[in-house]
Amino acid sequence: MVPTRVETIAAIATPPGRSALGLIRVSGPATFDLLHTVFAPRGKRAFPARAAAFYGVLRDPADGEVVDQVVVTTFPAPHSFTGEDVAEISAHGNPLVLGRVLGLLLRQGARAAEPGEFARRAFLHGKLDLLAVEAMAQVLNATTAGQARIALNQLEGLPTRRLSGIRARLLDHHVRLEATLNFPEEAIDEIDERRLARDLAAVRADLDRFAAAARHGDLVAGGLRVVLAGRPNTGKSSLLNALLGRERAIVTEIPGTTRDTLEETLPLGDLPVRLIDTAGLRAPGDRIEALGIDRTRQALAGAFLALPVFDAATALTPDDHEVRRVLKEVGCPVVAVLNKSDLPPRLTAADLAPWPVVRVSALTGDGLEGLREAIRAEAAGRGLSHLEDLVLLGVQQGEALERARQAVGRALEGLGTIYHDMLSVELEEAIRALGLVTGEDVDPHTLDRIFERFCIGK
Repeated sequence: MVPTRVETIAAIATPPGRSALGLIRVSGPATFDLLHTVFAPRGKRAFPARAAAFYGVLRDPADGEVVDQVVVTTFPAPHSFTGEDVAEISAHGNPLVLGRVLGLLLRQGARAAEPGEFARRAFLHGKLDLLAVEAMAQVLNATTAGQARIALNQLEGLPTRRLSGIRARLLDHHVRLEATLNFPEEAIDEIDERRLARDLAAVRADLDRFAAAARHGDLVAGGLRVVLAGRPNTGKSSLLNALLGRERAIVTEIPGTTRDTLEETLPLGDLPVRLIDTAGLRAPGDRIEALGIDRTRQALAGAFLALPVFDAATALTPDDHEVRRVLKEVGCPVVAVLNKSDLPPRLTAADLAPWPVVRVSALTGDGLEGLREAIRAEAAGRGLSHLEDLVLLGVQQGEALERARQAVGRALEGLGTIYHDMLSVELEEAIRALGLVTGEDVDPHTLDRIFERFCIGK
């Protein structure tokens, strides 16, 4: 899968903006030849050397002008991130300086790297599999320690080993089936369908567990969508502000102040929560409010957890009953919140049965920790407490895993009723699909879709 003609590429690998240092990455067969033309190391060591750092200056060979004082770190092939000759140039972090350095490299023959091209080359040279690629994307985008833990665990290769083991078991059965079909005259043992059924049932169970771990990993990677819902003036926006510890939402005594969804990140330990404040559910007073209420329903439809907020100092109103009806219709998990617990109560937990209820006061902060604990308990109850067991998949990988599960299921259900050549076809489909998940069997178009999500310097 490694291209026959490989250009040397270069890109700025640090984010835009001013900083003490900026990094330019260079990779390809001409890396060190290119640097010989522009880099003057100050020291006695010969340049380049294996995994060594060199201080010196970059000069433009056209006029001898010093472009910057830099440190160049060398990683000769194959002992580098991409598997090619790689140099990383630590320059001053002024965007003007970094642009001049990159321009100098491009004038000497390097090509500007495309998004994700360094990671793609690492994959093509066997330095990364596709599960590690997904993990690396998550490491770059993680907002909580939990998201980073999942990604780093996957970078260590455990999910890949699990899936490769499953694929090897299927491959063994496929080879045996093909042997009996293509060489019937040879002394090959007959297929024991009862043993094959046991093995395929175990494989399907393993794939089901892997798929569940991927679904949970996707939830954590994207953040758990927790939606504050309720009629106007129950204190949803005040509760959002209280949980965040800052004034994020506008709060007034005027019903219907919130006209649109408002989303903020709320870290709960290792768990990333996307806390969403919504427009109050009621008969809309105008077209704008109607649009906001429609967005509330959309937010609830994709919620990990709904937190309907009720005014504990007021008996249930017709709008409160409408909130209950909408949540029942949507069917997402619910933890009801009795807000304004600092006031004389007129609404109790029994009035909101069978939902679990947490009493809080957004004004005083009373009960907020109990609400956070309820969210954590919901996550734990749905298998999200053991982050090290979760898996990160891209869209294409998730689709391929589902095809593998279905193919194994068809093979298992067909045992005893379909010919062995059809059984072999189903196993071959499952093996090919699992190869798409790990990258052992993947086409260039799919690779384009995977790596285009990365930043240019990665």
